[in-house]
Formats: sequence, C-alpha cells, structure tokens
Amino acid sequence: MKETKFIEQNKEKWLKFEQLLRLKRRDPDQLGDLFIQITDDLSYARTNYPNRSIKIYLNNLAQQLFYNIYKNKKEGRNKIIRFWRDELPSISWHCRKELLLALLVFSLAVLIGAVSAANDAQFVNTILGDQYVEQTLENIESGDPMAIYKSQGEIDMFLGISFNNVRVAFMTFITGVLFSLGSIIVLMFNGIMLGSFQYFFLERGLVAESMLTIWLHGTLEISAIIIAGAAGIVLGKGFVFPGTHSRLRAFQQSARLGIKLLIGIVPILVFAAIIESFLTRYTEAPAVIKLALIICSLAFILFYFAWIPYSKYRKGTIQPIKDSSSKADDYSIVEYNGEVQSMNEIFRDSVVLYTKIFKKYFLPAMAVCALAVVGYGIAMKGLIEGGLIHVDAFILFKVLSLLEHAENPFLFLINTLAFTALAYLAYVQTLKFFNQKVSKARVLIASLTMALFINALFFLDHVLASILFLFIFPLGLYIITVMLHEGASFSAAFSRFREFLGQSGGRMIGLYALLLFILCVFMLLIDTPFMTFYLDFVQSSFAYDATVMYYLALALNALVITLGISFILPLFIIGCYLQYHTLSEITTAKYLLEKIDVFNK
Repeated sequence: MKETKFIEQNKEKWLKFEQLLRLKRRDPDQLGDLFIQITDDLSYARTNYPNRSIKIYLNNLAQQLFYNIYKNKKEGRNKIIRFWRDELPSISWHCRKELLLALLVFSLAVLIGAVSAANDAQFVNTILGDQYVEQTLENIESGDPMAIYKSQGEIDMFLGISFNNVRVAFMTFITGVLFSLGSIIVLMFNGIMLGSFQYFFLERGLVAESMLTIWLHGTLEISAIIIAGAAGIVLGKGFVFPGTHSRLRAFQQSARLGIKLLIGIVPILVFAAIIESFLTRYTEAPAVIKLALIICSLAFILFYFAWIPYSKYRKGTIQPIKDSSSKADDYSIVEYNGEVQSMNEIFRDSVVLYTKIFKKYFLPAMAVCALAVVGYGIAMKGLIEGGLIHVDAFILFKVLSLLEHAENPFLFLINTLAFTALAYLAYVQTLKFFNQKVSKARVLIASLTMALFINALFFLDHVLASILFLFIFPLGLYIITVMLHEGASFSAAFSRFREFLGQSGGRMIGLYALLLFILCVFMLLIDTPFMTFYLDFVQSSFAYDATVMYYLALALNALVITLGISFILPLFIIGCYLQYHTLSEITTAKYLLEKIDVFNK
C-alpha cells in the first residue's frame, strides 16, 4: 500500500486520537484500545515506510498514549461499591469459621467475667479500675447511673471515642500476627471486662437500664471488636497453618483477607461512636426507642455479615479468594527489566525481595542496634538514673526521646552512625541481588549524607521535625536510588525526582503511604501489652529488685524499638528502588520502544 493511501485511510482515526489526548477526562479502557491500534499502525509504518515522517509521527503518538494509559489508568468508579456489595460479604463467608471462633471466645470471656465478679468482690475494681467504679457508684447514688456518658461535649466525645474504637480494633487485629493467640487474648480481656461490667449493674438491680443504655452503641461496637478479633485470627492462621503453600505465601494471603475484613468494620466503629456521643447521653429516652435501635443494629450485623454471605453462597455468587501472592522462590530479576508495575506488585515484590536479603542483613543489623543501645545508655545516663524515662509511655514518645539532639548532641552522633550503617547494609544487599556494580564507597557516602540530613532535622522542634521528616525521607530515598542506578550527580538526581513526582506523584505517594502504614503497624505491635506481660513474668520468676527491673525494661525496650526500625528500613529502600524502574519507564518509555523495535525487526 502506498504511503499516501495508508495516511488517507487512517488520518481521521489519528486525529481522533489526538483530540482524545487533549481532553482532561479520558477513559482508560478506550485509551488502551487506541494504544493497540496505534502500535499496529506504527509496526506497519516501520516495516513499509522506515525512512518516512509518518513513522516518527506514529511513534510520538504511541509514546503519548503509553504515558496517558499509565498516568490515568484507574480502577472503575464502582470499585468501592463492589467491595461492600460483593467482596466483603464473600470474605465474611470464607472467614466464617474464624468469625464463629471469635464470637465463642468472646462469649466465654463474658461468662468468665460475670462469674468472677460474682465470686470476688474486688474483681470489678481490678478489671475496670477503682476510679471508674467509684465514679459509677456516685452516679448511682445521685440517681443517674449512666451519667458518665454525659461527662463530655458531643464533638470531643465523638472524636475521642472514634479514635479509641479504631485503636482497640486495630490492636485486636494486629496482635493476631502472634500466631493468632494475640487476638484471642485481647478478645478474652475485652469479654471479661464486659462480663464484670454487666454483673456490676446486675448486682445493683440496674441490669435492664444498663443494657438499654450500653448496648445502644455497644451492639455495633462489640460486634466490630469481635470481627476485628476474627480478622486477627485470620492474619495469624496463614503463618500457623500454611497448608500446601509456603508460610510466606500463606501469610500474604491471610494478611490480605484480614486487612479487608478490618477495613469493613471501620464505618461501623465510627457510627457506634456517633451513637455513643450523641444518643447514649439521653438516658431518659423511652426504653422502646432504645430497644428498637439495638434491634436494628443487631439486625444489620446479622444481615450483612451472616445472611448476605450465606445467600451469596446459596446462589453460587461467592467470589473466590484470589491468590495473587508471590512465592519467594519464584521471584525473578527479569520482571524488573523495564515493565510498568502496579503499586501492589511493587509492594508484594518488595516483601519477597526483603525475605531474600534478610539473612545477610539480620546479624549485622543486630550488632548495629546493640551498639546503638549501649550508646543510648551512656548518652542518657543522667535521665535513666533519675528515673525520668518511662517504659510504659506511648512508643512515639519513646522514639522522640531518642532524638533529643538539641539537648544531647551525642544522640545525634549515635543516630547518624546507626542510620548510616543500616542504610548501607540494605543498599549493598539490594544492589548485590540485582548484580548492579556500584562502588561501596559511593553507597556509604550516599547513606551518610541522607543520615546527616534526616538527623539534623531533630535539632528543631519535634513537631516541625516530624513533619519535615515525612517529606525529606522519601525524597532522600529516591534521590539516592537515582544516584546509585544512573551514576548521576545530586542535582541531576533531584531533577529526575521532580520529573517522577510531576508525572507519577500518585504512585509514589501511594507506595510511601503503604510503607508508612506497615511501619506504624510494626511499631504498635512491638509496643503491645505483651512487653509488660513479659517483664511481669521475669519479675515474678526471679528475685530482681525494682531498680534492676527498671534498667532491664529500658534496655529491652530500646533494643526492641531500634530493631523494629532497623527491620522496616530495608522495606522502604527496596520499595523505592523497585519503583524507580516503573517511574523511569513511564517518563521515558524506553522499554516500550525497545519492544516495538524488536517486534518490527
């Protein structure tokens, strides 16, 4: 076919493509179809008109289409609707055994709490606390047993309760990583509290009033906690009972199911907080209205988490569990030769690659953390001897206490050296896995530079330093990755980072947010009450005085925190390193053009 005839046949289609690219809103599926047609035309042009301008025109058009596909490709608008309508009920059916187990454990714990309160007069004080019991007794004497729900303003109460509900549910879930036993223990504890609480009012002849008031919001709240416990059991089940899969693959699958189940209860917890903050305080409301709301809440839970899944099962519309996890032994470097990867694929492969380098990273990282803890002990000797460091403080406060650079510059030196060593170890192992030849001196200088910048922030106010850290840390990771991979200067690497951010900022922010979430989960996990249980066990088993236990608790806590940070840091480094290939391909389309060249030869 002559070139003029080829152009004449297709020019209207090409013009239509150009008009579509100029639109602000584009259909990703339509763009995908157009991309296939354009590449077909480009292949034909390169074969028949290799030295003509039409080849260059179509090549440029293909690149623009490629960029727009990966920049604007989004899930369908109905993804959220499909999650609540189809996916979550299907997950509930697949996890029905865990849900039933969680319900039975919680119910048994409620019974234990009630029986214990009936046989021990001080049991309620031990579980609920003396202050709460005394305040409730005062309210009973004043004629308003439920007055505690009127002690705060509606908005403040709503915000506080919402945060607490989500925190409790999250802790119930995440402790399931301890072989599912953690979630079972937390469920037992909450059930015992509820049982002793209800018996406390039963003993005083106020059970009907208390139940109508408490279960007004408690029906949704307690149901959500039970579901969170089931999600935690699911989380740990994959590791304990991997079946025919490897433990890593089974854990990935169970973690995905557990997290989705947990996400499903967040709106329920928030709605329970709304009821508790704005409705429960009206203790004088008619009993029939309270009972109606309780029945409606219970009906919703049973309908959505029991009847709908069962109905879908009967109709054969239950969605199967998608096994999209990746087995570590199947991981291939070839996957990162330039193809564009989604955020989920990058995170999945980051975890898999992390398991491959972990053995060589673990012992050196342990040594670095041990030396850092010794350094912390020397630097903070005065505060420790004065008993000014609190083991039971929130983990964020404990981390910030190790970053008091303005008051103790020696901490700046310790943290800089520790961060440099850990980053160096992670980068060296990652580069080694990809067989990338980079001078170790260059890796060390890059790691030290980033460590100095990050730790220098904490000479500032902690709030400002923490905010700046959230922005500078990923910036440093991407810049170092470009410098090591391309051999670029700092200024050139910074320009590349700006290019990545301008064209694929959503991808970068999404991966970073996911990694931050994993960091928060891990740090909260290592700061669970199990640390206190362990120290209590040591203290009761060995004849150590309070001072020795204080020093032991501080040393153990500091080591656990530093190890936690050191174990998560490589995940950030690997994630940014793997995403670099996708970002580079989106901005240059190098791999795409190579594939087109090969196709036409």
